[in-house]
Amino acid sequence: MLFKILVVEDEFSINDILTFSLKGEGYEVKSAYSARQAREVIEEYSPHLTLLDINLPDESGFELCKFISSNYKIPILMLTARNDVIDRVLGLELGADDYITKPFHIKEVLARVKVALRRVEKYRKLSEKDGLVELNEEVQINLKSRKILRNGEAVKLRPKEYDLLTFLIQNKNRVFSREELIDRIWGIEYQGEIRTVDIHVRRLRSKLDLENGQSIIETVFGVGYVMR
Repeated sequence: MLFKILVVEDEFSINDILTFSLKGEGYEVKSAYSARQAREVIEEYSPHLTLLDINLPDESGFELCKFISSNYKIPILMLTARNDVIDRVLGLELGADDYITKPFHIKEVLARVKVALRRVEKYRKLSEKDGLVELNEEVQINLKSRKILRNGEAVKLRPKEYDLLTFLIQNKNRVFSREELIDRIWGIEYQGEIRTVDIHVRRLRSKLDLENGQSIIETVFGVGYVMR
């Protein structure tokens, strides 16, 4: 499979280095130097992965990250000269999959790209297997029939529990805040308490966690939840 990568970086020298190195690894690469251009390229090019700089001339990279993660299922690796923890958390909350601080070594970037694309390939293959997903050694989910088996026995989930579970499965390794999960699962018109996310996560854990105590959903303290 030929992977397509979009590099969004307004500094021409950095954009050129990234583009040249990625092409050298056999990837197909498109470059964008502004958020406006990136939006156009994403629509036409449908990349499998985006390398996104935070400091763009026409729009914050955070805003573009939010737009991409809300409208496309594309892994995002954010690039920034800032090494602030708040920036990292904000990027992850908005949908970024990884965070690379400048100055970076090109080998590190290529390694992280490779890891992210392995996940893309893995989930593509899973979706081709009649919707069957092995959550862990005990639990299997058929996304087409909406049936869940644990050690061969059916597990009953409430509709929102199922929606939350499958959303996290389809977005593995991405950290979501409670507010974002409310918007994605319950809808922006939802007027209830945000604690409903915690309640649904707790119910899923009680039904699907491994017997050794290993949880299917990880809590990222101060941020939200992620499925690894």
